[in-house]
Amino acid sequence: MKFLSVLVALCLFLALAISPISCDDTEKVEKPFCPCPRNYEPVCGSNLVTYPNRCEFDCVRRSVERQGRSMGVLRSGTC
Repeated sequence: MKFLSVLVALCLFLALAISPISCDDTEKVEKPFCPCPRNYEPVCGSNLVTYPNRCEFDCVRRSVERQGRSMGVLRSGTC
């Protein structure tokens, strides 16, 4: 009985030691919440990212402007 409890404890310890634990919060990028329609009319931003529509682009643009940077529309359509 003692052998079984030691074996279970060892297995639990190994499972915790091997499991990936991430404490790095710098990788998390929060996407701003914007209630936009789901229509697909692509817009190419000046950061060379294609946004599904103008509303999604404006949402990201506002978030970027809050950080002190600027962003504009290069053209309608994909990048």
